[in-house]
Amino acid sequence: MTAVAACMAMTVAGQALPQAVAHRGGSREQDENTLQGMKNSYEKGVRGFETDVRLTKDRRIVVSHDDTLERTTDGKGKVETMTAAELAPVRTKKSGQPLPYLEELFDFLRDKEGAFIQVEIKCGKYTDEELAEMCGIMTEMVKKQIDPAKVIFICFEARALQKIKELNPKQQTCLVSTEVNAGVLKTAQAVHAEYLSVQLNNLYRGFVKDAHKAGLKVTTWTVKNDEDARLAILLGTDYVATDIPAAQLEQKSARP
Repeated sequence: MTAVAACMAMTVAGQALPQAVAHRGGSREQDENTLQGMKNSYEKGVRGFETDVRLTKDRRIVVSHDDTLERTTDGKGKVETMTAAELAPVRTKKSGQPLPYLEELFDFLRDKEGAFIQVEIKCGKYTDEELAEMCGIMTEMVKKQIDPAKVIFICFEARALQKIKELNPKQQTCLVSTEVNAGVLKTAQAVHAEYLSVQLNNLYRGFVKDAHKAGLKVTTWTVKNDEDARLAILLGTDYVATDIPAAQLEQKSARP
């Protein structure tokens, strides 16, 4: 690293900048959870991405945060009750984008140097059998399509991370939590996660230090403005899941 680059990677307080992770592809700058949105963020220098996935009726891994279509698209209904054919005509409200599938995101990122993606498994209402099937499909997809080092499976549900590790012990995982306490650290360690993602409003510096001592890298979510960005820096987080990744890179409140 050059002297100039080293200086740019530090704040005035001497704290290293966290790496920007485009939350839902950068949802305040792009149409959320779309392939085109990811491409646009990548072109602006973003290298870390976060997205949400669900299991369709015909067992495809579709990119969607909500379990229903109404908020972000012109479609109606529950994602998990629909087939890929039924979802094909659905378009996002902002820019008319189709719903992408996880394999499309992997295809895009496969040859992008330095790029990685946090794949959030939206499985809160899934049975253990459905979850096992979903995790099996995704781990095989990673094996066939992309360097596993580019993928981090993240989830609020410890059982999902356990299943991923059963299928591939070397696959990186991240426990997501709104809570900040010793129990969260123990759970992350118990499922052998390498990362912990915690809500920014609940985070404090001592917890970040404890997580680092436990061998966990810390992401915080969700950065929405300059104030959030400054707080994430001072807390000493490793990554920031941000709705404004391009703006943070431009303002040097996160690194690519």
